[in-house]
Amino acid sequence: MAHPVIDRPHTVSSYNLQLSEVSAIINRMADMARGLLSGGLDALQNADAIAAMQIVSQDKAIDELERQLERLALLTIMSRAPMAEDLRYLIAAIRIGKMLERTGDQAKRIARRFDTVDRAALGTRFAQVRAMERYASAMVAKAIESFNTASHTLAQEVIAADAELNAMNARLTESCRAGIDEGSLGSGDGIQLILMGKQLERVGDYATNIAGDVSYMLTGE
Repeated sequence: MAHPVIDRPHTVSSYNLQLSEVSAIINRMADMARGLLSGGLDALQNADAIAAMQIVSQDKAIDELERQLERLALLTIMSRAPMAEDLRYLIAAIRIGKMLERTGDQAKRIARRFDTVDRAALGTRFAQVRAMERYASAMVAKAIESFNTASHTLAQEVIAADAELNAMNARLTESCRAGIDEGSLGSGDGIQLILMGKQLERVGDYATNIAGDVSYMLTGE
């Protein structure tokens, strides 16, 4: 499928390069954010302080990319005065960058919990957290794919998928509450798991917002 903005030939070749660079930065940010999510939970699971601190440090790179993206998109808007689809593409790109930057923030916050939980006591509930991470990461990947391919169908699939992630978070929260009540899970560990679930649920919200931005890019609504 030809992208209505990226694949359209423009009179000035440097304009095409700017639009392509916007896309490249977004995809790089998405890959990094998804890697940080997985790496943050790996660090927590393995009680790896060095890996956790690396995740925290790497989040700064996503922050810098988000700033580069915003500067490039705004410069393109000011210098090219784009109209219609091109303008919506650049506005959506700025919004998407912010959602990916926030995804990196959630990964950083998860990584910082590496020394606050008793991994031996987490049991199957941590498997629920990992399942949420995989689901949320897949939502982000599909949302970015919808941006890359200008697919309204994929964007709508991401929006619809958010309900299941919310349900997964509700099941995790209920399991933690039950474990705390019956004494099989410490209150501190239960709270940490609930907070991680909430952070991953927010990543799903960010993916949903990205999908909404794609819909705006394609329809103007």
